[in-house]
Amino acid sequence: MKKLFFSTISLMITGALVSGCGQSQKPVAGDTQSKGEEAKKQFVIGVSMSAHDQYLKVVTDGMEKKAKELGVTLKAYNADGNIQTQLNDVDNLLTQKVDAIILNPVDRDGLDAAVDKIKQAKIPLVETVAFTKNNKYDVFVGSKEENAGRIQGEFIINKIGKKGKMVILHGPMGQSGEIGRYEGLKEALLSKYPDWQVLAEQPGDWSRDKGMKIMEDWLQRYKDIDVVAAQNDEMALGAIAAIEAAGKTEKIAVLGVDAQPDAVQAVIDGKMKMTILQDATKQGEEAVKVTQGLLKGEKFEQNHVIPSIEVNHDNAKDFLKK
Repeated sequence: MKKLFFSTISLMITGALVSGCGQSQKPVAGDTQSKGEEAKKQFVIGVSMSAHDQYLKVVTDGMEKKAKELGVTLKAYNADGNIQTQLNDVDNLLTQKVDAIILNPVDRDGLDAAVDKIKQAKIPLVETVAFTKNNKYDVFVGSKEENAGRIQGEFIINKIGKKGKMVILHGPMGQSGEIGRYEGLKEALLSKYPDWQVLAEQPGDWSRDKGMKIMEDWLQRYKDIDVVAAQNDEMALGAIAAIEAAGKTEKIAVLGVDAQPDAVQAVIDGKMKMTILQDATKQGEEAVKVTQGLLKGEKFEQNHVIPSIEVNHDNAKDFLKK
Protein backbone atom coordinates (compact mmCIF):
# COMPACT_ATOMS: atom_id res chain seq x y z
CA MET A 1 0.00 0.00 0.00
CA LYS A 2 1.40 3.27 -1.15
CA LYS A 3 2.36 5.65 1.66
CA LEU A 4 3.02 9.37 1.90
CA PHE A 5 4.78 10.85 4.89
CA PHE A 6 3.40 13.81 6.86
CA SER A 7 5.27 17.11 6.73
CA THR A 8 5.27 19.69 9.49
CA ILE A 9 4.92 23.27 8.29
CA SER A 10 5.08 26.67 9.98
CA LEU A 11 2.58 29.52 10.13
CA MET A 12 4.22 31.00 7.03
CA ILE A 13 3.34 28.03 4.85
CA THR A 14 -0.11 27.20 3.54
CA GLY A 15 -1.16 23.58 4.08
CA ALA A 16 -1.82 21.69 0.88
CA LEU A 17 -4.79 19.41 0.33
CA VAL A 18 -3.54 16.12 -1.14
CA SER A 19 -6.24 14.08 -2.86
CA GLY A 20 -6.79 10.63 -1.40
CA CYS A 21 -6.65 7.53 -3.57
CA GLY A 22 -8.72 5.23 -1.41
CA GLN A 23 -5.57 4.09 0.42
CA SER A 24 -5.60 4.37 4.17
CA GLN A 25 -2.00 5.58 4.35
CA LYS A 26 -2.51 8.64 2.14
CA PRO A 27 -2.76 12.04 3.89
CA VAL A 28 -4.87 14.88 2.46
CA ALA A 29 -3.19 17.80 4.15
CA GLY A 30 0.21 18.61 5.52
CA ASP A 31 0.64 18.96 9.25
CA THR A 32 0.02 22.50 10.43
CA GLN A 33 1.75 23.99 13.47
CA SER A 34 2.44 27.27 15.20
CA LYS A 35 5.82 28.97 14.88
CA GLY A 36 5.55 30.76 18.22
CA GLU A 37 8.10 29.79 20.84
CA GLU A 38 5.44 30.39 23.48
CA ALA A 39 3.50 27.33 22.32
CA LYS A 40 4.85 24.92 24.91
CA LYS A 41 2.05 22.41 24.44
CA GLN A 42 0.79 21.99 20.91
CA PHE A 43 -2.22 19.79 20.39
CA VAL A 44 -2.12 17.29 17.53
CA ILE A 45 -5.55 16.70 16.00
CA GLY A 46 -6.19 13.85 13.59
CA VAL A 47 -8.58 14.55 10.73
CA SER A 48 -10.35 11.86 8.69
CA MET A 49 -12.24 13.27 5.71
CA SER A 50 -14.68 11.21 3.69
CA ALA A 51 -13.76 12.48 0.22
CA HIS A 52 -12.03 15.27 -1.68
CA ASP A 53 -14.86 17.04 -3.51
CA GLN A 54 -14.94 20.82 -3.86
CA TYR A 55 -17.12 21.42 -0.80
CA LEU A 56 -14.96 19.31 1.50
CA LYS A 57 -11.84 21.00 0.17
CA VAL A 58 -13.27 24.30 1.41
CA VAL A 59 -14.04 22.66 4.77
CA THR A 60 -10.45 21.40 4.97
CA ASP A 61 -9.09 24.83 4.03
CA GLY A 62 -11.12 26.27 6.90
CA MET A 63 -9.56 23.72 9.25
CA GLU A 64 -6.06 24.61 8.04
CA LYS A 65 -6.71 28.32 8.52
CA LYS A 66 -8.02 27.93 12.06
CA ALA A 67 -5.27 25.46 13.00
CA LYS A 68 -2.59 28.00 12.07
CA GLU A 69 -4.44 30.69 13.98
CA LEU A 70 -4.72 28.57 17.13
CA GLY A 71 -1.31 26.92 16.94
CA VAL A 72 -2.67 23.41 16.40
CA THR A 73 -1.10 20.60 14.38
CA LEU A 74 -3.36 18.68 11.98
CA LYS A 75 -2.69 15.18 10.64
CA ALA A 76 -5.27 14.71 7.91
CA TYR A 77 -6.30 11.72 5.79
CA ASN A 78 -8.83 11.29 2.98
CA ALA A 79 -10.89 8.10 2.57
CA ASP A 80 -11.96 8.81 -1.03
CA GLY A 81 -15.49 7.61 -0.30
CA ASN A 82 -14.44 4.20 0.99
CA ILE A 83 -15.68 3.00 4.40
CA GLN A 84 -12.88 0.49 4.95
CA THR A 85 -10.28 3.09 4.04
CA GLN A 86 -11.71 5.46 6.60
CA LEU A 87 -11.74 2.76 9.27
CA ASN A 88 -8.04 2.17 8.50
CA ASP A 89 -7.36 5.92 8.61
CA VAL A 90 -8.85 6.15 12.10
CA ASP A 91 -6.70 3.19 13.20
CA ASN A 92 -3.62 4.96 11.84
CA LEU A 93 -4.44 8.16 13.71
CA LEU A 94 -4.99 6.27 16.95
CA THR A 95 -1.67 4.47 16.48
CA GLN A 96 0.00 7.89 16.17
CA LYS A 97 -1.59 8.85 19.51
CA VAL A 98 -3.17 12.08 18.32
CA ASP A 99 -4.81 14.18 21.05
CA ALA A 100 -8.24 14.25 19.38
CA ILE A 101 -9.95 13.33 16.11
CA ILE A 102 -12.20 15.22 13.73
CA LEU A 103 -14.26 12.79 11.66
CA ASN A 104 -16.21 13.55 8.49
CA PRO A 105 -17.79 10.11 8.00
CA VAL A 106 -18.22 8.42 4.63
CA ASP A 107 -21.40 6.70 5.83
CA ARG A 108 -23.82 7.23 8.71
CA ASP A 109 -23.90 3.56 9.74
CA GLY A 110 -20.57 2.20 8.52
CA LEU A 111 -18.30 4.16 10.89
CA ASP A 112 -19.88 3.04 14.17
CA ALA A 113 -16.85 0.86 14.99
CA ALA A 114 -14.50 3.81 14.44
CA VAL A 115 -16.47 5.91 16.90
CA ASP A 116 -16.21 3.16 19.52
CA LYS A 117 -12.44 2.85 19.02
CA ILE A 118 -11.92 6.59 19.36
CA LYS A 119 -13.92 6.76 22.56
CA GLN A 120 -12.14 3.68 23.93
CA ALA A 121 -8.93 5.64 23.43
CA LYS A 122 -10.45 8.30 25.73
CA ILE A 123 -9.83 11.23 23.38
CA PRO A 124 -12.29 13.86 22.12
CA LEU A 125 -14.21 13.14 18.92
CA VAL A 126 -15.77 15.91 16.84
CA GLU A 127 -17.78 15.01 13.75
CA THR A 128 -18.28 17.61 11.06
CA VAL A 129 -20.48 18.15 7.98
CA ALA A 130 -21.89 14.61 8.33
CA PHE A 131 -22.37 12.45 11.40
CA THR A 132 -22.58 8.80 12.43
CA LYS A 133 -25.55 6.85 13.76
CA ASN A 134 -23.34 6.02 16.74
CA ASN A 135 -23.85 9.20 18.76
CA LYS A 136 -20.99 8.75 21.21
CA TYR A 137 -19.15 11.64 19.52
CA ASP A 138 -18.57 14.63 21.78
CA VAL A 139 -19.79 17.33 19.39
CA PHE A 140 -21.21 17.49 15.87
CA VAL A 141 -20.25 20.70 14.04
CA GLY A 142 -22.35 21.32 10.97
CA SER A 143 -25.66 22.38 9.50
CA LYS A 144 -28.93 20.62 10.23
CA GLU A 145 -29.41 18.77 6.96
CA GLU A 146 -33.19 18.56 7.23
CA ASN A 147 -33.28 22.36 7.02
CA ALA A 148 -31.71 22.34 3.55
CA GLY A 149 -34.35 19.95 2.19
CA ARG A 150 -37.08 21.89 3.95
CA ILE A 151 -35.90 25.17 2.41
CA GLN A 152 -35.92 23.59 -1.05
CA GLY A 153 -39.46 22.28 -0.52
CA GLU A 154 -40.76 25.60 0.73
CA PHE A 155 -39.15 27.41 -2.21
CA ILE A 156 -40.88 25.07 -4.66
CA ILE A 157 -44.29 25.70 -3.08
CA ASN A 158 -43.85 29.46 -2.75
CA LYS A 159 -42.12 30.21 -6.07
CA ILE A 160 -43.05 27.40 -8.47
CA GLY A 161 -46.42 26.02 -7.40
CA LYS A 162 -48.32 23.28 -5.63
CA LYS A 163 -48.13 20.73 -8.42
CA GLY A 164 -45.66 19.61 -11.02
CA LYS A 165 -43.09 16.99 -11.98
CA MET A 166 -39.65 16.74 -10.45
CA VAL A 167 -36.48 14.67 -10.38
CA ILE A 168 -34.16 14.33 -7.40
CA LEU A 169 -30.38 14.04 -7.47
CA HIS A 170 -29.28 12.36 -4.23
CA GLY A 171 -25.88 12.41 -2.60
CA PRO A 172 -24.20 9.09 -1.74
CA MET A 173 -26.93 6.88 -0.31
CA GLY A 174 -26.56 6.40 3.43
CA GLN A 175 -24.67 9.60 4.19
CA SER A 176 -26.33 11.74 6.83
CA GLY A 177 -26.47 14.67 4.40
CA GLU A 178 -28.31 12.64 1.79
CA ILE A 179 -30.74 11.24 4.36
CA GLY A 180 -31.43 14.53 6.10
CA ARG A 181 -31.91 16.62 2.96
CA TYR A 182 -34.36 14.10 1.55
CA GLU A 183 -36.29 13.95 4.83
CA GLY A 184 -36.58 17.73 4.86
CA LEU A 185 -37.82 17.82 1.26
CA LYS A 186 -40.32 15.09 2.01
CA GLU A 187 -41.58 16.86 5.11
CA ALA A 188 -42.03 20.25 3.42
CA LEU A 189 -43.24 19.11 0.00
CA LEU A 190 -43.68 15.47 -0.91
CA SER A 191 -45.79 14.40 2.07
CA LYS A 192 -48.01 17.49 1.91
CA TYR A 193 -48.52 18.07 -1.81
CA PRO A 194 -49.39 14.81 -3.61
CA ASP A 195 -49.74 16.67 -6.91
CA TRP A 196 -45.96 16.93 -7.02
CA GLN A 197 -44.89 13.81 -8.89
CA VAL A 198 -41.34 12.44 -8.56
CA LEU A 199 -40.49 11.14 -12.03
CA ALA A 200 -37.09 9.75 -11.03
CA GLU A 201 -34.45 9.91 -8.32
CA GLN A 202 -30.88 8.69 -8.39
CA PRO A 203 -27.63 9.16 -6.46
CA GLY A 204 -25.17 11.44 -8.21
CA ASP A 205 -22.61 11.05 -5.39
CA TRP A 206 -22.06 14.83 -5.06
CA SER A 207 -20.40 14.74 -8.54
CA ARG A 208 -20.88 17.33 -11.30
CA ASP A 209 -20.06 14.79 -14.02
CA LYS A 210 -22.53 12.27 -12.64
CA GLY A 211 -25.18 14.94 -12.26
CA MET A 212 -24.77 15.87 -15.92
CA LYS A 213 -24.88 12.29 -17.19
CA ILE A 214 -27.94 11.41 -15.11
CA MET A 215 -29.71 14.56 -16.27
CA GLU A 216 -28.92 13.80 -19.91
CA ASP A 217 -30.64 10.44 -19.47
CA TRP A 218 -33.65 11.97 -17.73
CA LEU A 219 -34.08 14.57 -20.48
CA GLN A 220 -34.32 11.74 -22.98
CA ARG A 221 -36.83 9.77 -20.90
CA TYR A 222 -39.06 12.55 -19.56
CA LYS A 223 -40.48 15.39 -21.63
CA ASP A 224 -42.03 17.50 -18.87
CA ILE A 225 -39.63 18.06 -15.98
CA ASP A 226 -40.44 21.16 -13.94
CA VAL A 227 -37.86 20.94 -11.14
CA VAL A 228 -34.49 19.35 -10.45
CA ALA A 229 -33.94 19.10 -6.69
CA ALA A 230 -30.21 18.46 -6.37
CA GLN A 231 -28.79 17.76 -2.93
CA ASN A 232 -25.64 19.73 -3.65
CA ASP A 233 -24.39 22.38 -6.06
CA GLU A 234 -21.97 20.15 -7.96
CA MET A 235 -24.77 17.85 -9.11
CA ALA A 236 -27.00 20.87 -9.79
CA LEU A 237 -24.33 22.47 -11.99
CA GLY A 238 -23.92 19.20 -13.89
CA ALA A 239 -27.68 19.08 -14.44
CA ILE A 240 -27.61 22.68 -15.69
CA ALA A 241 -24.93 21.78 -18.25
CA ALA A 242 -27.17 19.02 -19.62
CA ILE A 243 -30.23 21.27 -19.60
CA GLU A 244 -28.38 24.06 -21.43
CA ALA A 245 -27.19 21.60 -24.08
CA ALA A 246 -30.80 20.52 -24.57
CA GLY A 247 -31.99 24.12 -24.84
CA LYS A 248 -34.38 23.86 -21.89
CA THR A 249 -32.88 26.38 -19.46
CA GLU A 250 -36.06 28.46 -19.32
CA LYS A 251 -38.32 25.46 -18.69
CA ILE A 252 -36.63 23.63 -15.80
CA ALA A 253 -35.93 25.06 -12.34
CA VAL A 254 -32.73 23.72 -10.76
CA LEU A 255 -32.19 23.89 -7.00
CA GLY A 256 -28.90 23.19 -5.20
CA VAL A 257 -27.29 23.17 -1.78
CA ASP A 258 -23.94 24.63 -0.56
CA ALA A 259 -23.80 28.12 -2.16
CA GLN A 260 -20.39 27.51 -3.70
CA PRO A 261 -19.25 30.50 -5.80
CA ASP A 262 -20.05 29.16 -9.27
CA ALA A 263 -23.50 28.07 -8.08
CA VAL A 264 -24.17 31.52 -6.61
CA GLN A 265 -23.12 33.00 -9.96
CA ALA A 266 -25.52 30.61 -11.71
CA VAL A 267 -28.31 31.96 -9.48
CA ILE A 268 -27.35 35.53 -10.40
CA ASP A 269 -27.31 34.56 -14.09
CA GLY A 270 -30.73 32.92 -13.85
CA LYS A 271 -29.46 29.42 -14.62
CA MET A 272 -30.20 28.12 -11.12
CA LYS A 273 -33.26 29.15 -9.12
CA MET A 274 -31.70 28.88 -5.68
CA THR A 275 -29.09 27.28 -3.50
CA ILE A 276 -28.56 27.08 0.25
CA LEU A 277 -25.58 28.34 2.21
CA GLN A 278 -24.18 25.72 4.57
CA ASP A 279 -20.98 27.59 5.31
CA ALA A 280 -18.15 25.16 4.50
CA THR A 281 -15.35 27.44 5.72
CA LYS A 282 -17.09 28.08 9.01
CA GLN A 283 -17.76 24.38 9.55
CA GLY A 284 -14.05 23.64 9.12
CA GLU A 285 -12.96 26.50 11.35
CA GLU A 286 -15.47 25.69 14.07
CA ALA A 287 -14.57 21.98 14.02
CA VAL A 288 -10.96 22.82 14.91
CA LYS A 289 -11.95 25.51 17.41
CA VAL A 290 -14.37 23.19 19.22
CA THR A 291 -11.87 20.32 19.24
CA GLN A 292 -9.19 22.50 20.79
CA GLY A 293 -11.76 23.71 23.31
CA LEU A 294 -12.58 20.15 24.32
CA LEU A 295 -8.89 19.43 24.80
CA LYS A 296 -8.70 22.44 27.11
CA GLY A 297 -11.65 21.20 29.14
CA GLU A 298 -14.30 23.50 27.70
CA LYS A 299 -17.94 22.35 27.47
CA PHE A 300 -20.15 22.41 24.35
CA GLU A 301 -23.63 21.34 23.35
CA GLN A 302 -23.47 18.09 21.39
CA ASN A 303 -24.93 19.79 18.31
CA HIS A 304 -22.97 22.89 17.29
CA VAL A 305 -25.23 24.06 14.47
CA ILE A 306 -24.18 26.24 11.52
CA PRO A 307 -27.29 27.98 10.08
CA SER A 308 -28.69 27.16 6.62
CA ILE A 309 -29.57 30.25 4.55
CA GLU A 310 -31.56 30.43 1.31
CA VAL A 311 -29.66 32.07 -1.55
CA ASN A 312 -31.94 33.25 -4.35
CA HIS A 313 -31.92 35.79 -7.17
CA ASP A 314 -32.77 38.64 -4.78
CA ASN A 315 -29.84 38.15 -2.39
CA ALA A 316 -27.29 36.08 -4.32
CA LYS A 317 -24.89 38.98 -4.88
CA ASP A 318 -24.50 39.29 -1.12
CA PHE A 319 -23.10 35.75 -0.99
CA LEU A 320 -20.74 35.90 -3.96
CA LYS A 321 -17.20 35.65 -2.62
CA LYS A 322 -14.93 38.34 -3.90
